[in-house]
Amino acid sequence: MSALIPDGTASILLGHMQGVADVNRQRVADLEKQGDWAGLAKFAEDNIAKDAFSAEWRVVAGYARSQLRDYPQAMAHFSELVRMAPDDATGYHFLAETQRAAGQPERAVTTLERALLVVRESSVTFRMLGDANSDAARYVPAVTAYRRALAIDPADAEAWFGLGRASLRLARNTDAREALRALEQMRSPRAAELRAMIAG
Repeated sequence: MSALIPDGTASILLGHMQGVADVNRQRVADLEKQGDWAGLAKFAEDNIAKDAFSAEWRVVAGYARSQLRDYPQAMAHFSELVRMAPDDATGYHFLAETQRAAGQPERAVTTLERALLVVRESSVTFRMLGDANSDAARYVPAVTAYRRALAIDPADAEAWFGLGRASLRLARNTDAREALRALEQMRSPRAAELRAMIAG
């Protein structure tokens, strides 16, 4: 889930909870801060039992389940999120990240391709598609996806890093060095990582 929710997640989770009472938002923040993922999953699922159509609680429950490495339950929550809001890329993104974490990159590719039917010009979706293809050792489509992401957002350091890494797998050293130059110009910490890969 790191591509979507970095460490220190309460603010991101709460960003998906505008329709939730303040007392419940505070409880989510407290449980997240404590790292009580089982408690957070139960709290979210208790609220889903009261309101089965709450997208906000699906995000929280899915995230908590993914932290517990209960990927089947996390995927169930995010699949329901996609079903409830098929025109919103959020559910697809969470579902795909969970599928990748569960070691199912091919399923993540399919999920992200479906997302691109909804949001055709999303740099995040294309970058995630590149990552999923890379996980599946499908480096040619990964490069294509990263290039599409960068055409939309040339400042996406993670897409440049993914492009460089996938290019190295294909022995496209010129493309890898192009990615390194871009990361260096952005002063991205990823530059050192890619430089080591190129050197090694």
